[in-house]
Amino acid sequence: MTTQFLLSILVSAFSLALVLIGIPAQIKKNYQEKRSGQPLLTKAWLPLASFVIGIAMWGVTLIQYFIYEGKHEKT
Repeated sequence: MTTQFLLSILVSAFSLALVLIGIPAQIKKNYQEKRSGQPLLTKAWLPLASFVIGIAMWGVTLIQYFIYEGKHEKT
């Protein structure tokens, strides 16, 4: 196994843990506090910045998939 493969497995495991543990925990916390988590109109810029960066990176990956997948099928 290569280092890159092991790191990709590790990142995938952490991502899965975030989805399966972190998001439901945040939903439960929001429900208990009767609020929507971090207010976006205050000085809580870190959650907003990380969200915007994540969406941008996801978009770039999706665009690359469609660009390169089309070229791969033609060869």
